[in-house]
Amino acid sequence: MKKILVLLACAAALSGCAPKSNIVQPDSTEGTVAGEPDFDVKDDVEIDWQQASTDAEDMFEDTDEYPYSVDFHFLLEPEKKEIMLVWVVKDDFPSSELAEYADTLIKGFNDMIATQDFSIERSSDTSYGGLWKRYGLSFGIAAESTQDDESTWLISASYPAGTEFVLPSAGEIQKAMDRAESGESAEETASAESTDAAGETQGASEAAAQ
Repeated sequence: MKKILVLLACAAALSGCAPKSNIVQPDSTEGTVAGEPDFDVKDDVEIDWQQASTDAEDMFEDTDEYPYSVDFHFLLEPEKKEIMLVWVVKDDFPSSELAEYADTLIKGFNDMIATQDFSIERSSDTSYGGLWKRYGLSFGIAAESTQDDESTWLISASYPAGTEFVLPSAGEIQKAMDRAESGESAEETASAESTDAAGETQGASEAAAQ
């Protein structure tokens, strides 16, 4: 499959990175009974990243759930608070699945971390989750045979913490693929569309003059 590299422009508006405090104070002064689950939201939860990596591998390498999955890689830079996620897929991975896999990768990882830290907002139809308000994100989906060459990744993008981003739709990805297949750049496509529109406008003007 030819390269389908979708580079997204980051939104200019950045939301605050500091998590909101939603600590629930118990009404009783008796304390928590041993063995009783504690569902209070805390801001000082230390995430077990080793466990997170193991859980993520189990999730994204499940070929029953994701038949095109081959491997998953997770990289954390704690001092910079940056996370990198790479999902390696089979070489015959269809472009029609790319948008769904990318969405699943980002939201799924967020929701998995949220099971450790209840203060992290879970993903929804309109949000990729609260983890990305605290950590910068780089991600990619790569074909197995060319995974070591980042320039061949099927999709990749990077966002600083707090960036409001939106992944490309399946339709936008298909257009990018069509351009890659034809060897036409996005600028050439835009120029051709502009020329066609100008021609249609001129034709309409001439018809009106007659």
